[in-house]
Amino acid sequence: MRTTIRHWVVGPVFFVLFGAFGCAKVPPCTVSPIDIEETREDVKILDKDLVAAKSRAKQLSDELAKKKAELERQKDKPKELRKKLDDLEKGSGRGDDQKKDEDEKESA
Repeated sequence: MRTTIRHWVVGPVFFVLFGAFGCAKVPPCTVSPIDIEETREDVKILDKDLVAAKSRAKQLSDELAKKKAELERQKDKPKELRKKLDDLEKGSGRGDDQKKDEDEKESA
């Protein structure tokens, strides 16, 4: 019985509050058709700019990937060149001379 009394008391209060404040008439639109058309044109221009920006971003990311790959290849170059230099020094006999000089310095 209590819940029924609450519904009868609270129900009309909510009805009055929501009827007075929540469900009012919609105010008239004050935007002119010219403003709407200008906004549509702006959106078209921005869409074109967005497509161009996405294309440029893809192009730059491709270039970045190429540069990174080239940099990785160049990082390996000194190792290859060092190995060739060591091989050349061994062939000319200078590699052995350097080892002898180092051994003499250590023993002294």
